[in-house]
Amino acid sequence: MTRDIIDCIATELELQVDRDEVRAIEEELVGGDYEDFYAEIDGEEYRFIHEDFIWDIYKDAIKEITEDCYDLNLPNWLAVDWEQTAENCYQDGYGHTFATYDGVEYEYMFDDANYFIFRTN
Repeated sequence: MTRDIIDCIATELELQVDRDEVRAIEEELVGGDYEDFYAEIDGEEYRFIHEDFIWDIYKDAIKEITEDCYDLNLPNWLAVDWEQTAENCYQDGYGHTFATYDGVEYEYMFDDANYFIFRTN
């Protein structure tokens, strides 16, 4: 897996490889919260989200953004279809929601697990 991480950083993200950063990412991928985590790489912060969990994380983010940006003032008994709302918002990838720096999303396979990667600062 170390080789995959080094390759991802050097070729996909086009950043300098630091062994401590590689080790931290590997710890998250192997033993940490592998669904969704943040890592600092070459002075930049990146978010890694496993493909099996990204839709639910995206849907929660859309709900949070909507509730933060709009004063809905809906009564408690009125239900919002957040699944459909997320589908309506999803246009050309997850980058516009998660990559707050530049809107770009990367995909990379680490030991048969596909991750979406986003720069957040």
